[in-house]
Amino acid sequence: MKKYLLLFLLVPLFSFKGEPVFPHYKKLKPFYKHDLKIDEPSDICMSSDDPSHFYVVGNRGNICMIDSNGKVLSSTKQDGGDYEACCVKDHQLYVMDESMRRLYVMDEKDLKIRKTMQIPYAGARNKAFEGITYIPSQKKFILVIEKPAVIIELNEQLQVINEMRPKGMWELSAVTYHDNFLWLLSDEGHKVMKVNPDNYEIVEQWNVPVVNPEGISFDANGNLLIVSDDLGKLYKFKIQ
Repeated sequence: MKKYLLLFLLVPLFSFKGEPVFPHYKKLKPFYKHDLKIDEPSDICMSSDDPSHFYVVGNRGNICMIDSNGKVLSSTKQDGGDYEACCVKDHQLYVMDESMRRLYVMDEKDLKIRKTMQIPYAGARNKAFEGITYIPSQKKFILVIEKPAVIIELNEQLQVINEMRPKGMWELSAVTYHDNFLWLLSDEGHKVMKVNPDNYEIVEQWNVPVVNPEGISFDANGNLLIVSDDLGKLYKFKIQ
Protein backbone atom coordinates (compact mmCIF):
# COMPACT_ATOMS: atom_id res chain seq x y z
CA MET A 1 0.00 0.00 0.00
CA LYS A 2 2.86 2.38 0.83
CA LYS A 3 4.36 1.79 -2.63
CA TYR A 4 1.11 2.80 -4.36
CA LEU A 5 0.80 5.87 -2.15
CA LEU A 6 4.33 6.91 -3.07
CA LEU A 7 3.62 6.49 -6.79
CA PHE A 8 0.51 8.65 -6.44
CA LEU A 9 2.52 11.37 -4.74
CA LEU A 10 5.08 11.29 -7.53
CA VAL A 11 2.55 12.22 -10.22
CA PRO A 12 4.21 14.34 -12.96
CA LEU A 13 3.97 18.04 -12.29
CA PHE A 14 3.25 18.72 -15.95
CA SER A 15 0.37 17.54 -18.14
CA PHE A 16 0.67 16.06 -21.61
CA LYS A 17 -0.15 19.55 -22.91
CA GLY A 18 3.07 20.86 -21.40
CA GLU A 19 1.26 22.91 -18.77
CA PRO A 20 1.60 22.44 -14.98
CA VAL A 21 -1.01 20.08 -13.50
CA PHE A 22 -1.38 22.40 -10.53
CA PRO A 23 -0.41 25.83 -11.94
CA HIS A 24 -0.19 28.88 -9.71
CA TYR A 25 -2.16 31.79 -11.11
CA LYS A 26 -2.80 35.15 -9.56
CA LYS A 27 -6.50 36.03 -9.75
CA LEU A 28 -7.80 39.17 -11.37
CA LYS A 29 -11.15 40.80 -10.71
CA PRO A 30 -12.65 43.29 -13.18
CA PHE A 31 -13.24 46.79 -11.83
CA TYR A 32 -15.28 47.73 -14.91
CA LYS A 33 -17.38 45.95 -17.53
CA HIS A 34 -19.55 47.19 -20.36
CA ASP A 35 -21.86 45.73 -23.00
CA LEU A 36 -20.16 46.61 -26.31
CA LYS A 37 -23.24 46.12 -28.51
CA ILE A 38 -20.89 44.63 -31.10
CA ASP A 39 -21.58 41.26 -32.71
CA GLU A 40 -18.96 38.69 -31.67
CA PRO A 41 -15.99 40.98 -30.91
CA SER A 42 -12.78 39.06 -31.53
CA ASP A 43 -9.93 41.46 -30.79
CA ILE A 44 -9.10 44.98 -29.63
CA CYS A 45 -6.16 47.35 -30.22
CA MET A 46 -5.36 50.99 -29.47
CA SER A 47 -5.60 53.64 -32.18
CA SER A 48 -2.41 55.46 -33.24
CA ASP A 49 -4.13 58.84 -33.31
CA ASP A 50 -5.89 58.83 -29.94
CA PRO A 51 -4.87 56.62 -26.98
CA SER A 52 -8.43 56.81 -25.65
CA HIS A 53 -9.82 55.17 -28.81
CA PHE A 54 -9.67 51.49 -29.72
CA TYR A 55 -10.47 49.34 -32.74
CA VAL A 56 -12.59 46.24 -32.19
CA VAL A 57 -12.85 43.66 -35.00
CA GLY A 58 -15.32 40.84 -35.37
CA ASN A 59 -17.02 38.39 -37.69
CA ARG A 60 -18.47 39.34 -41.07
CA GLY A 61 -15.90 42.08 -41.66
CA ASN A 62 -16.95 44.30 -38.76
CA ILE A 63 -14.56 47.04 -37.59
CA CYS A 64 -15.70 49.39 -34.82
CA MET A 65 -14.09 52.33 -33.05
CA ILE A 66 -14.85 52.57 -29.34
CA ASP A 67 -13.75 54.86 -26.55
CA SER A 68 -11.95 53.56 -23.46
CA ASN A 69 -15.28 52.87 -21.74
CA GLY A 70 -16.63 50.76 -24.60
CA LYS A 71 -18.97 53.28 -26.24
CA VAL A 72 -19.16 52.67 -30.00
CA LEU A 73 -18.06 55.83 -31.82
CA SER A 74 -18.16 54.51 -35.39
CA SER A 75 -18.46 51.23 -37.26
CA THR A 76 -17.93 49.87 -40.74
CA LYS A 77 -18.56 46.55 -42.43
CA GLN A 78 -16.29 45.27 -45.15
CA ASP A 79 -16.49 42.43 -47.60
CA GLY A 80 -14.83 39.53 -45.89
CA GLY A 81 -15.59 37.18 -43.16
CA ASP A 82 -13.74 36.09 -40.12
CA TYR A 83 -11.83 39.07 -38.70
CA GLU A 84 -10.07 37.60 -35.69
CA ALA A 85 -7.10 39.81 -34.87
CA CYS A 86 -5.85 43.38 -35.18
CA CYS A 87 -2.93 45.65 -34.33
CA VAL A 88 -1.71 49.10 -35.30
CA LYS A 89 1.67 50.23 -36.66
CA ASP A 90 2.59 53.59 -38.23
CA HIS A 91 -1.03 54.72 -38.56
CA GLN A 92 -1.99 51.53 -40.36
CA LEU A 93 -4.43 48.94 -39.08
CA TYR A 94 -3.46 45.31 -39.61
CA VAL A 95 -6.43 42.92 -39.59
CA MET A 96 -6.23 39.12 -39.83
CA ASP A 97 -8.96 37.11 -41.56
CA GLU A 98 -8.64 33.67 -40.00
CA SER A 99 -10.77 31.71 -42.47
CA MET A 100 -9.21 33.20 -45.61
CA ARG A 101 -5.65 33.25 -44.17
CA ARG A 102 -5.33 36.87 -45.27
CA LEU A 103 -3.69 39.84 -43.57
CA TYR A 104 -5.20 43.18 -44.59
CA VAL A 105 -3.29 46.45 -44.18
CA MET A 106 -5.62 49.46 -43.90
CA ASP A 107 -5.11 53.19 -43.60
CA GLU A 108 -6.44 54.38 -40.24
CA LYS A 109 -7.91 57.51 -41.84
CA ASP A 110 -10.47 55.74 -44.01
CA LEU A 111 -9.99 52.00 -43.26
CA LYS A 112 -9.49 51.29 -46.96
CA ILE A 113 -7.43 48.20 -47.71
CA ARG A 114 -4.02 49.22 -49.06
CA LYS A 115 -2.39 45.81 -49.10
CA THR A 116 -3.40 42.15 -48.82
CA MET A 117 -1.01 39.36 -47.88
CA GLN A 118 -1.77 35.65 -47.96
CA ILE A 119 -0.36 33.84 -44.90
CA PRO A 120 -0.71 30.09 -45.55
CA TYR A 121 -1.45 27.74 -42.68
CA ALA A 122 -2.84 24.21 -42.73
CA GLY A 123 -5.83 23.19 -40.63
CA ALA A 124 -9.51 23.90 -40.23
CA ARG A 125 -10.84 27.27 -41.39
CA ASN A 126 -11.54 28.40 -37.84
CA LYS A 127 -8.41 26.90 -36.26
CA ALA A 128 -5.65 29.27 -37.30
CA PHE A 129 -4.70 32.90 -36.64
CA GLU A 130 -6.15 34.30 -33.43
CA GLY A 131 -3.90 37.24 -32.61
CA ILE A 132 -1.41 39.71 -34.04
CA THR A 133 0.85 42.37 -32.54
CA TYR A 134 4.00 44.31 -33.40
CA ILE A 135 7.27 44.56 -31.41
CA PRO A 136 8.93 47.91 -32.31
CA SER A 137 12.31 47.11 -30.76
CA GLN A 138 12.61 43.91 -32.82
CA LYS A 139 10.83 45.28 -35.92
CA LYS A 140 8.66 42.20 -36.29
CA PHE A 141 5.06 41.09 -36.08
CA ILE A 142 3.86 38.22 -33.92
CA LEU A 143 0.98 35.98 -35.02
CA VAL A 144 -0.51 33.36 -32.71
CA ILE A 145 -2.25 30.14 -33.73
CA GLU A 146 -5.09 28.88 -31.55
CA LYS A 147 -4.54 25.19 -30.84
CA PRO A 148 -2.10 23.66 -30.51
CA ALA A 149 -0.48 26.99 -29.70
CA VAL A 150 2.01 28.23 -32.29
CA ILE A 151 3.86 31.55 -32.53
CA ILE A 152 4.77 32.85 -35.99
CA GLU A 153 7.15 35.76 -36.55
CA LEU A 154 6.84 38.07 -39.56
CA ASN A 155 9.30 40.71 -40.69
CA GLU A 156 8.17 44.20 -41.69
CA GLN A 157 7.62 42.96 -45.24
CA LEU A 158 5.12 40.48 -43.73
CA GLN A 159 7.24 37.48 -44.63
CA VAL A 160 7.38 34.51 -42.26
CA ILE A 161 10.81 34.36 -40.59
CA ASN A 162 10.19 31.91 -37.75
CA GLU A 163 7.60 29.48 -36.39
CA MET A 164 7.69 27.73 -33.04
CA ARG A 165 5.68 25.99 -30.31
CA PRO A 166 5.90 28.00 -27.07
CA LYS A 167 6.65 26.05 -23.92
CA GLY A 168 3.84 25.78 -21.36
CA MET A 169 1.11 27.04 -23.71
CA TRP A 170 -1.56 24.81 -25.24
CA GLU A 171 -4.20 27.23 -26.55
CA LEU A 172 -4.02 30.94 -27.41
CA SER A 173 -6.75 33.41 -28.34
CA ALA A 174 -5.00 36.80 -28.54
CA VAL A 175 -1.71 38.66 -28.14
CA THR A 176 -0.57 42.24 -27.53
CA TYR A 177 2.71 44.03 -26.75
CA HIS A 178 2.89 46.32 -23.73
CA ASP A 179 5.60 47.62 -21.41
CA ASN A 180 8.35 45.58 -23.15
CA PHE A 181 6.50 42.27 -22.76
CA LEU A 182 4.19 40.12 -24.84
CA TRP A 183 0.82 39.46 -23.22
CA LEU A 184 -0.93 36.32 -24.39
CA LEU A 185 -4.52 35.37 -23.70
CA SER A 186 -5.91 31.84 -23.43
CA ASP A 187 -9.63 31.34 -23.97
CA GLU A 188 -9.79 27.75 -22.74
CA GLY A 189 -7.35 28.38 -19.89
CA HIS A 190 -9.08 31.62 -18.82
CA LYS A 191 -5.69 33.17 -18.24
CA VAL A 192 -3.36 36.00 -19.24
CA MET A 193 0.35 35.31 -19.58
CA LYS A 194 3.13 37.90 -19.39
CA VAL A 195 5.83 36.58 -21.71
CA ASN A 196 9.45 37.45 -22.44
CA PRO A 197 9.54 38.49 -26.14
CA ASP A 198 13.12 37.23 -26.58
CA ASN A 199 12.57 33.58 -25.64
CA TYR A 200 8.76 33.31 -25.18
CA GLU A 201 9.09 32.10 -21.59
CA ILE A 202 6.21 32.85 -19.21
CA VAL A 203 7.14 35.44 -16.57
CA GLU A 204 3.79 35.67 -14.75
CA GLN A 205 0.22 34.55 -15.31
CA TRP A 206 -3.20 35.52 -14.05
CA ASN A 207 -6.62 33.90 -14.02
CA VAL A 208 -9.31 36.05 -15.69
CA PRO A 209 -12.99 35.35 -14.85
CA VAL A 210 -14.27 36.06 -18.37
CA VAL A 211 -16.40 33.80 -20.58
CA ASN A 212 -14.73 33.24 -23.96
CA PRO A 213 -11.99 35.92 -23.69
CA GLU A 214 -10.94 36.68 -27.27
CA GLY A 215 -9.21 40.08 -27.39
CA ILE A 216 -6.54 41.81 -25.31
CA SER A 217 -5.06 45.30 -25.06
CA PHE A 218 -3.98 47.95 -22.55
CA ASP A 219 -5.23 51.50 -22.13
CA ALA A 220 -3.14 54.64 -21.56
CA ASN A 221 -3.36 54.12 -17.79
CA GLY A 222 -1.94 50.61 -17.95
CA ASN A 223 -5.27 48.88 -17.34
CA LEU A 224 -5.72 45.49 -18.96
CA LEU A 225 -8.62 45.36 -21.44
CA ILE A 226 -10.26 42.08 -22.44
CA VAL A 227 -13.22 41.51 -24.75
CA SER A 228 -15.55 38.52 -24.52
CA ASP A 229 -16.68 37.09 -27.86
CA ASP A 230 -19.76 35.21 -26.61
CA LEU A 231 -20.98 37.90 -24.21
CA GLY A 232 -19.95 40.90 -26.31
CA LYS A 233 -18.52 42.70 -23.28
CA LEU A 234 -15.48 44.80 -22.44
CA TYR A 235 -13.69 44.15 -19.13
CA LYS A 236 -11.04 46.22 -17.36
CA PHE A 237 -8.52 44.88 -14.88
CA LYS A 238 -5.66 46.31 -12.86
CA ILE A 239 -2.47 44.25 -13.10
CA GLN A 240 -0.75 44.01 -9.72
